[in-house]
This record gives sequence, structure tokens and C-alpha cells, in this order.
Amino acid sequence: MSGDKGFTLIELLVLVAVVAILATIAVPNFSATIKGDRDIAQINTLVSAMALARSEAVKTGGGVLICSSTDGVTCAPAGTSNWSTGWSVQYVTAPPNAQTVIRSYPALNSGNSLSNSGGNSITYFSNGMTNLPGQVTFTLCDSRGVNYARALDVLVSGVTQTSATLGKDVGGGALSCP
Repeated sequence: MSGDKGFTLIELLVLVAVVAILATIAVPNFSATIKGDRDIAQINTLVSAMALARSEAVKTGGGVLICSSTDGVTCAPAGTSNWSTGWSVQYVTAPPNAQTVIRSYPALNSGNSLSNSGGNSITYFSNGMTNLPGQVTFTLCDSRGVNYARALDVLVSGVTQTSATLGKDVGGGALSCP
């Protein structure tokens, strides 16, 4: 009996084959997990922007606007519902010694789209309410299609709600992607 230790060529080839099979099974699931996590992060960024706008309006006693914006400063033209290019939170009338723009958010990456049913802006007032005539639903879509879309509802009261079910709005209605 020799003192040599190690793997034989056959054992090594079997190990490589098993690892290759496991990798083939795991990679698609890992990719879907990454896309799902990215979508969650992007919708949560919008939720935090809405919370910032609302809290600044209540804190300062003045109006605060959140609007779609390509440059982080200028709001997109009225009637625009594409928020994929980014958005900004701004004072309607800035308090003394304050910048007009509170915070700007960059465009979404990965080819995701973000649209809503209510136009290019929402204004929050000092009581936390919005200027919305009714509930507005934001829809975040990625390359996987409408079955994986996420929804964020903004109520007239200023409260935000996210859907727990992919492809459905908060009330359970079907979403649509562009």
C-alpha cells in the first residue's frame, strides 16, 4: 500500500460534473432573486422619497413637491407619467436659507420602467395631505413582464401602500406594463 493520497481522475471528473449540474440549477434562480431584490430596493426608494416630501411639508408648514425629473432640478412637463428618468423632492416655496431642491433621485437602472396613473407630480401640504384628486398607483416593471410588476399606491391622505402580491395593485387589481 503506497502512502500517496489524493483524488483519482475519475473522482475529480465526477466532482466537476456534480458542481456543473448544481450551478446550472442555481444560476437562473439567483438571477431572479437579484432582479426581485433590485425591484424592491427601487420601489422602497420611491416610498422613502414620498415620506421625505410629506415629513418636510409637515415640518416646515409649507408645500413640498415630488416630481419626475431628468436632471434632478426641473420637473418634467405636465401630463408626463414616466418616472423612470428619476425624480426630485422640492419645496414649493423654500424656507429662508434653504435650497429649493431637497433631494434628487437618479434614473432607474437595469431597464426598469416606473409609471403612474396620476401625472408628473404630487404636492404634500402642511397637514400631510396631497393635492391628488384620488388614489395614484405607481407601477414598477422589469424585463420579466407584468407578472413580476410591483405597485405603490399614494392616497389623498398622503399615506403610501405597497402591494404584497406581484403583478397586482394593493386592491388586488391587475397591473399593466408599457
